[in-house]
Amino acid sequence: MTMRRAMMVTTLVLVMLSGCAAPVEKPQPDETEEAAPVVAIVLQPDGIASGEGERFSYGTDKSTVIAKLEEYGPVHQNSNEECGAGPMEFASSAATGLTTNFQDEKLVGWYFDGDAKSAMTDRNISVGSTRAELEAAMPIEMQPDSTLGIEFFSGSGEDGFIGGFLSDNGATPTVDSLYSGTNCFFR
Repeated sequence: MTMRRAMMVTTLVLVMLSGCAAPVEKPQPDETEEAAPVVAIVLQPDGIASGEGERFSYGTDKSTVIAKLEEYGPVHQNSNEECGAGPMEFASSAATGLTTNFQDEKLVGWYFDGDAKSAMTDRNISVGSTRAELEAAMPIEMQPDSTLGIEFFSGSGEDGFIGGFLSDNGATPTVDSLYSGTNCFFR
């Protein structure tokens, strides 16, 4: 019995001592490391692009565009059967403020009214840009007969166009929103 008792005491001591071992240190994240910044979306006259060089021209499959938008966060999808241009589907990213427009499962246009940090033209024009910055970056033509607001266009033809709305007609108006391609505006 003494042998049995000695083994039990030894086992008990070993179990107790196992709790005294130095704690295993878990690797801590490097505090100098920051999350990779989200690359801004580039708003183009003929589609959209990512700052990483990916292009999504008009005609790109809906699933491909939505997969890209989902990199920024959740995407809400809806549709409208009564658009002047015909039935249209939309994919909106609340994280970016970008809505992409689709017909027959293909990208046909976009509308942007989000944060300038999330999307801008290749000439650094975005929501919040002043009219002076807009006119210095691209020639614009005002649409005096617009029923939608203080509207402008820039470009046309094969390369497409970018349009948008200004905040007011005052001395220092700013860009409220931008769009391109086919949209579901009721004029």
